[in-house]
Amino acid sequence: MVHLSEHLRDCKRVLKDKGSFFLNLGDTFYNGNLQNVPHRVVLKLQEQGWILRNTIIWSKTNPKPSSSKSNLTPSYEFIFHLVKTMEYDYYPTLTKLSDKTKPSLPPRHRSVNGDYSKSVSPYLPNVNGKNMGDYWNEDIVRTSVANQKLNIKGEHPAPFPNEIITLPILQTSKEFELVLDPFMGSGTTRRVCDKLGRDFVGYDLKKYLTI
Repeated sequence: MVHLSEHLRDCKRVLKDKGSFFLNLGDTFYNGNLQNVPHRVVLKLQEQGWILRNTIIWSKTNPKPSSSKSNLTPSYEFIFHLVKTMEYDYYPTLTKLSDKTKPSLPPRHRSVNGDYSKSVSPYLPNVNGKNMGDYWNEDIVRTSVANQKLNIKGEHPAPFPNEIITLPILQTSKEFELVLDPFMGSGTTRRVCDKLGRDFVGYDLKKYLTI
């Protein structure tokens, strides 16, 4: 965990002040004890000066099966959104409002019979949609299935769907801006950048690609 947080110092060094860094980490067991690796790493990154803006839950509809008979199958991972300064670029993704959405007020601003207080204006949501939440399930992204087929030489331990990287790229960058992936793996980020018109640089310790 310390080694990983130290390795990521270079990401902070090359990231522009208005840039964002997204880190996807799963957890692991040691002698049957769940290690809380994702949050341990993020705490180290915060000590280095990173600012944590969101902890996103990536809920997997079809997670990798587990043969354990003494604990539940892990069905989610964390995606951490980190920045160097509060002046980072951000372009909110709005989701559709429900047809039942109505102006509302906190309970303390309502009278005994439920009417609105005349001295307080009711909250009116953005007519174009609501700000996306930090829980991403199949309604937000298409999750990868356990037997997903990818064009990879050899086995890659953690492939992820295009949608899971598309949202962060759209939310924090514009066309022709540069995206860096220090854990390039099977090249999903590069393929998404090609489609979205972003420049790309990536590297990995192992070779998985058929480019």
